[in-house]
Amino acid sequence: MRLFSVYLSALILVVASLSGCGQQEAGSETIASEQANVAGSPGEELYKKHCAVCHDSGASEAPTKAAIQLGGIESIRAALTSGVMKEQAAMLTPIEIRILADHLADPTAENALANADKNRCEGTLSLSKPLWNRWGNSKRNVRFQPSVNAGISAVELPNLKLKWAFGFPGAARARSQPAVTQEAIFTGSQSGLFYALDTKTGCVWWTFEAEAEVRNAPTISTDAKGIAKTLYIGDFDANVYAVDAATGTLIWMRSVKDHPAGTITGSLTLHQGRLYVPMSSMEIVNAYSSEYECCNFRGGVAALDAKTGDPVWRFYTVDEAQKVGTNSEGTQNYGPSGAPVWSTPTVDAKRGLLYVGTGENYSSPANDKSDAIIALHLDTGAVKWVQQTIAGDAWNAACGREARPNCPKEDGPDFDFGAPPILTKLANGDDIILAGQKSGMIYAMDPAQNGKILWQKRAGMGGFNGGVHWGMATDGKTLFVGIADTPGNRFATGPARQGMHAYDLQSGTPLWSKLEPDVCEEMVHKCRTALSAPPTIMPGVIFAGALNGILRAYSSDGGEILWTRDTRREFATVNGIDARGGSIDSGGPVVAGGLLIVNSGYDKFGQIPGNVMLVYGIE
Repeated sequence: MRLFSVYLSALILVVASLSGCGQQEAGSETIASEQANVAGSPGEELYKKHCAVCHDSGASEAPTKAAIQLGGIESIRAALTSGVMKEQAAMLTPIEIRILADHLADPTAENALANADKNRCEGTLSLSKPLWNRWGNSKRNVRFQPSVNAGISAVELPNLKLKWAFGFPGAARARSQPAVTQEAIFTGSQSGLFYALDTKTGCVWWTFEAEAEVRNAPTISTDAKGIAKTLYIGDFDANVYAVDAATGTLIWMRSVKDHPAGTITGSLTLHQGRLYVPMSSMEIVNAYSSEYECCNFRGGVAALDAKTGDPVWRFYTVDEAQKVGTNSEGTQNYGPSGAPVWSTPTVDAKRGLLYVGTGENYSSPANDKSDAIIALHLDTGAVKWVQQTIAGDAWNAACGREARPNCPKEDGPDFDFGAPPILTKLANGDDIILAGQKSGMIYAMDPAQNGKILWQKRAGMGGFNGGVHWGMATDGKTLFVGIADTPGNRFATGPARQGMHAYDLQSGTPLWSKLEPDVCEEMVHKCRTALSAPPTIMPGVIFAGALNGILRAYSSDGGEILWTRDTRREFATVNGIDARGGSIDSGGPVVAGGLLIVNSGYDKFGQIPGNVMLVYGIE
């Protein structure tokens, strides 16, 4: 799945895994740094040999060189040593990594750790109840905010102004959706720093340093009085953390990685003392290399004890991989593999079930649990039922190469469930599961009949990044669907329908559509009004951000545009960090306590990089 945000975007040095890298003579880091940016120096030669083919050619999957530079030297090093490019850069020596990072980094880029203490709050943080929690603001992932917690009404939207902006140092993207109490905004960052920011002023109450980038939304547990107590987060290196919400003190840390390329993309779900952790991986990118023995990652869910981090059970979407022949270069192949869980699990407390959506298989043979909604028993992880909507979907990054050495015979269409399933009720009291797919299809399933499909509708043409990419939202009457429909997938059906769409929950009848045409003719993201990030709703209003950086409020009864802001510009920040907005992707807007909060900037797939959190309020 190229969703995320992560994957093919990780082609920063993928060619390095194909060609090898000449060894540099040993020397001090000082010498390496001095040589890195000299024309014809080792740094320039490393870049030309291993990076330029993607980043100087306009390849849509790779960040531009300018986007890489925004991240600063420490984020580039992290990508090569513990992040998205760890496997591809494994053959580089430490001094080569230093030379390459020094060459690529903008010397004026901010250092995250050096700036962690900027604009510290005075006193101590005392918390109340969560106002927006988890990815979907509920265990059912509905993304609805009631008026009492929103603190904003539709009639007040014309008075919604920017109150403050926070710049993430050492970052080229801002994709960790926040959690909010009346006193604090909690959010992760590309550098691995996790922040607790004051809601009124943006000062920093505390920071916590994770081992790797925190891309997902935090989950907050509460005490017996409903007061925020513990934050649960996952990082790119598949570590799970429990952190004291008031102080940022680490309570426990647990790695759930059982594959070298394993990672956590979706947010954690907390229910009755257990954490449910969705498992995805970067092996889909590793498969690009003809020398890689593709593939043996097994998607799934890990259940942990929330108090201790101890493992409780683990579910896998595929059986253990077996040898299945060799690729065109003679490298051993394995399968089945993949079927990752990219998104946040959904809880059905009434039935004691956990619902997850899965992605495609990475290698042949494709199995019966890819591109599916799966129901698991909360207490054991045993499968209750599987509703697969597309059979035979196996794909990896090698399918994008001319030689296609590790491309599975199925070769796509790469139509994952990247958005979490939604559990809600119909007007008659019956439960219903709503699922949106990158194919552009949306489904209503009956949890009382083992996921039987009640209705299905085509909302978009589908594509590598949606169709429905990161999520949908519902108020219990209407399903609101943001459609991206970015071009490039040969399995797309019909015309592009990027924009916002509304459907009746009971029947799936289309109610209205607000199509968002491109704002210019160029095939670049500054022109694309595609809605890839999930929408967020409150009574009467839908908030959604687009790939061109436009943040909008739509009327929920007809799609009228009520309020618009362009986030693709530079901002003065409360912490003094140079910051600008860009594409809004991955994390959706959050409305809580009279504030509208959005992270802006995304450096993947040729999108517009940025590093800012924007906080709007009633003037």
